[in-house]
Amino acid sequence: AVVSTQSTGDRNSISQLYEMRKILPKTLKNTVYNFIVNSQLTYAISVWGAYSNVDRLKPIFLLQKRALRNLFGIRLVSRHIKGHTKPIFKQHNIMTVYNIYNYMSILCLNKLLLLGKPEYLYEILRLKPQGTLRNDRIYVPPLKLKHYQSNFCYQAPKIWNFIGSNSSLCNNIIQAPSLSSMKSRLKSFLLKMQSQGHDGDHYSWKSSN
Repeated sequence: AVVSTQSTGDRNSISQLYEMRKILPKTLKNTVYNFIVNSQLTYAISVWGAYSNVDRLKPIFLLQKRALRNLFGIRLVSRHIKGHTKPIFKQHNIMTVYNIYNYMSILCLNKLLLLGKPEYLYEILRLKPQGTLRNDRIYVPPLKLKHYQSNFCYQAPKIWNFIGSNSSLCNNIIQAPSLSSMKSRLKSFLLKMQSQGHDGDHYSWKSSN
């Protein structure tokens, strides 16, 4: 239901981009994308964007690509084949919605570790102050049913644990000395994986090494 509502809001914004592209200079298109589209994708995505066996983000991803086609004027390859958006993602360092979820989830967990709030999440995940985590790992609740695995408390720690236990592959993201450094390393890593075709699926990241 949340994803459906998000899709409706995105469609309303995307429909405006087609006309805007005709008057916007190229230098402003990335700014407009961040203001109109990316701001909606990032809002609370660590909550509504969690997924396990069902790709609940695919409808949003299709809308994200449609927004890029409208804004950057990507032409049809043929009558029935849409133009490719991958070059635009790469050229403008734009993360797909899958990697926006990974990015925001890691930052939310980091904030949770630093502030200890909200307390109920801190307790559910059995967190300890940052720097005292054993092997930089966070407790993953033992949820066996796929339906219950599609939530922040299950998915976010799994991503954090993968990144923490594969420091050399993941640019020592978890061990970054500051928040700005963590953000920079995390985005660079996710964009690198994205360019190699490992879009948002942390299980496939190892195969790129």
